[in-house]
Amino acid sequence: GIELQGPLQAKCRNAFTSRGYSESKLQNDVVGELKAAGLDLDEEVLLGSGYRIDALVEFSDGRKVAVEVDGPSHFIDMRPTGSTILKHRQVARLDRIEVVSVPYWEWNELKNSETKQRYLRVKLSNGQIM
Repeated sequence: GIELQGPLQAKCRNAFTSRGYSESKLQNDVVGELKAAGLDLDEEVLLGSGYRIDALVEFSDGRKVAVEVDGPSHFIDMRPTGSTILKHRQVARLDRIEVVSVPYWEWNELKNSETKQRYLRVKLSNGQIM
């Protein structure tokens, strides 16, 4: 592959990682339910790959899962955009962290805190005991 020279590489990385971020009502709701479920998490985490994720949940067994709250701008006809697919793939491969997407239309169907927390536990369990 192509590798940029030191100063240019540093400028590119800085431009990529210093982009501002904004939390949406949807993201705040999902993070609030993760906390209410008693999960250990950090919000708006900047990873080694340079990507910022909405929440990083860490389990007692050391397993880490990135939770991405994906609103309408992440989809075209309910299919993830190329940039969303790329981000999820690169976080999984470069940072070696499982990525779980919470699509806005699935979240909007959940009517109360109990069903939201159950939904999140199922999404995060990936067949493992929580």
